[in-house]
Amino acid sequence: MDLKDKLRLEIGNNCIAFSPYRGIMSSLYGFVAGIAVTAIILGLFNARIGEGGRILCCAIMVYLFIHGLYDLIFKLNVRYIFDGNNQVIYRENLPFGRRKLMRFEEAVIITSSESCDWHYCLGIKEKQFLKSYKISPDFGSGKASEKAVFAYEKEILNPIVELLS
Repeated sequence: MDLKDKLRLEIGNNCIAFSPYRGIMSSLYGFVAGIAVTAIILGLFNARIGEGGRILCCAIMVYLFIHGLYDLIFKLNVRYIFDGNNQVIYRENLPFGRRKLMRFEEAVIITSSESCDWHYCLGIKEKQFLKSYKISPDFGSGKASEKAVFAYEKEILNPIVELLS
């Protein structure tokens, strides 16, 4: 699948919109699989694992469910809109609507790293380390990640930088 399709990139007349969290669908499938495996283990070994094991299995299932629900509600449908006509950047999330983040002249794009992976973030100048918004998938090290970085920069980041300038 093409990166533009994966992130639902739309480049229109003086406007760019995309969804950087679309890649979490695979982790949502992982949460569902984890819940299913834990439920199967609980069902098959209910008598052998004892009360502590049952509590642990239930706690794992509740954690996976809440984490998956959080990703589904607060991340999956997030969409950033760079509106060149109004010189404003919006963050849109379907259940919660559209919110103005910043004006173009306030915006700065930085890199941020978390646990060996890194990604691009959008922040307000001189406050970007206090509050920033993730605008790219996570990148690691290696040739596959280098190709993904090159594709992201070429197809998404360069048009954004051109629009911001």
